[in-house]
Formats: sequence, structure tokens, C-alpha cells
Amino acid sequence: MKYLYLALSLLLILSCTSQPDPSLADIFKPWDGKWKGEFIIYEDSLGQQEGEPFPEIKSLEELQALPLKETFRVQVQQEYVSESPFYQTVKITDTYLDGEGKEKTVISTGYNKVEGKNILCVVNKPDEQVIHQGEVPGTNTIIWSRDLRNPSLKIEYFYEKVENDTYYIVGWGYYGSDDPEKQPKIWFYAAYERP
Repeated sequence: MKYLYLALSLLLILSCTSQPDPSLADIFKPWDGKWKGEFIIYEDSLGQQEGEPFPEIKSLEELQALPLKETFRVQVQQEYVSESPFYQTVKITDTYLDGEGKEKTVISTGYNKVEGKNILCVVNKPDEQVIHQGEVPGTNTIIWSRDLRNPSLKIEYFYEKVENDTYYIVGWGYYGSDDPEKQPKIWFYAAYERP
């Protein structure tokens, strides 16, 4: 039993200190700099529909084919700084109108990090810490996602791509009482430009 405990402890230490995969060096570099634009949240006007759950969506055109209505719009400023080939910090300033029509500004900070063969995004908002796992399907592209079901449902997918001086985000989310066996009800789109 003592040796099992030692082996598990050693495995835990090694997994926490795993060296970043060299093939993922500078994976965050295309995002370095300042970005400004709008993050728009949509809702399916028909509610949740039967169909493919967790769709792989990659473009505004795919969103426009859905019966969506805009529900919320956020003015966003982001600044990314790569501090090493495997670690990047971010500051996010969100400005929007609250339920009473008053302008509200929220500042969040976080980081993107390579851990072994995995990439991680951590954003510290004033009221919660959000952690997404990433995958790299192509050049200047990252898909961030999370799948939390307890204590409440929060499943998200963000397809993010940098093309020249534009940073695109297309995604969706399941929250609260949404049924993850159906298509998402909530959808996202953003196009940020370098100011």
C-alpha cells in the first residue's frame, strides 16, 4: 500500500510538471496584441430543436442559416501578451447595458497555457473562474470548450481563428435546464479588429 501511495504521488508530481510539447510553441502568438469589437449572443427563436448536439460550427454563414434572434451585445477590448512560447496573459474589458439600461464595465484577467500536450485557458471574472480546454485543428485556430454538469449545466464551444487583423469567434452553449441531447439554443459570434 505504501508503494502504491508513493507511485501515485510521483505520477501526480510528474503530471503537474510535464514539459510543454515543443510542437505547440507559440500557438497563442497570433492573438498577441490589442483587439476591439462586439461579442453577440443569439438565441434560437424556435427554442432547442431535435438534431445534432455539440455541432462543429466554424463560420458566420453557418450561424446565419439558423433561425436566430439577437439577445445580448457586449463591447469587448482584449489584450494578449505572450510571456513565453507556452504562456500568454490576457486582459478583457467588457462593456454592456445591464437590465436597467445602465452601462456596466467588467474587467477580467487570465492566461492561456500549454501543459504537456494540452492547452488551457483560464479567465478570472469578478464572480467566477472559467476554465476551457483547447485543441488546435489548424493554423491560427483554437477550439476552446468546457463541459460542466454539476452543480449546474455549462457546456460551451468556441471556434476561434485569427485571419490577418481580424479575430473571429463562433460558438454555442448549453446552460441551466437546456437539454444536451438536442441542438444548442444559445449561440455566439464575434469579430474583433486590431485598433
